[in-house]
Amino acid sequence: MLISVNWLPQAMEEQPRIRRVGILGYGQLGQFLVSQLLSHGPSVGLSLAFVWARRWEALEALPPALRLRELSELPSTGVDLVVEVAHPCVTQEHSEDILGHADLMLGSPTALADAVTEGRLRAAAARGGHTLYVPRGALWGCEDIARMDSAGTLQALKVTMTKAPGSFRAQGWLSPRVAAAVASGTRTVLYEGPLRPLCPLVPNNVNTMAAAAVAAPHLGFDGVTACLVADPSVPDCHIIDVEVTAVPEHGRSLTVTSTRRNPAEPGRVTGSATRHSFWSSVQACTGHGGCVKLC
Repeated sequence: MLISVNWLPQAMEEQPRIRRVGILGYGQLGQFLVSQLLSHGPSVGLSLAFVWARRWEALEALPPALRLRELSELPSTGVDLVVEVAHPCVTQEHSEDILGHADLMLGSPTALADAVTEGRLRAAAARGGHTLYVPRGALWGCEDIARMDSAGTLQALKVTMTKAPGSFRAQGWLSPRVAAAVASGTRTVLYEGPLRPLCPLVPNNVNTMAAAAVAAPHLGFDGVTACLVADPSVPDCHIIDVEVTAVPEHGRSLTVTSTRRNPAEPGRVTGSATRHSFWSSVQACTGHGGCVKLC
């Protein structure tokens, strides 16, 4: 007896979808991320959709197809993830619209120190079903801090940032203090107190502190203690000390202190190792629904 067998072709494995990434900002960090996306993006499932900058002429070296002139054109780009590395004002002006179309990685989380802005962005993420990502940047021990806060065992968190005076981009009443530190040539504590009022004074310098406030929402911007130090003896590195204190048990508390020395070119806002931390964060933004998530 002859048996007829019809061979069916094996189903092709579905290829993972390439996520299209747009970059807002083309300074030191933006240029690094663009370079990484062009060189290594395809191997990790990412492609560069566009680059936008507040100054159009800053993009002259890029191919015209990669330059986005107006953010109003963003919906037509098919972008999946937008990475903001420009300035908190960009977040405040455009993030709600962006979250209506794509996930957003917030490279300027100091913008969330404004309670109204934070509320608007959380609502926009939930409404649009897209994720608002906050990168850890230079925050060492981010996951442990988040776990302690979630478990209710985190009592206090202090972040001290020490940089050369020329690395600070201060505004308001803090600006003359930085100028005085430059003139004195000595180590100067510029600020120590709650994080929230510090963020608008040095929005480009304390994003790591803002990430700490997001990691520990029960403390938040009002409960995290910030200390900002200008020290001319460290011209080529940024030093970040994180002090964690647990809720006491039987009169004794767990304490953890970490120190991160990040090489940095003189006068730079971002240390060299933080650039690679951002690139790792971009790869972790795979879409987690309408929420706020550390990455």
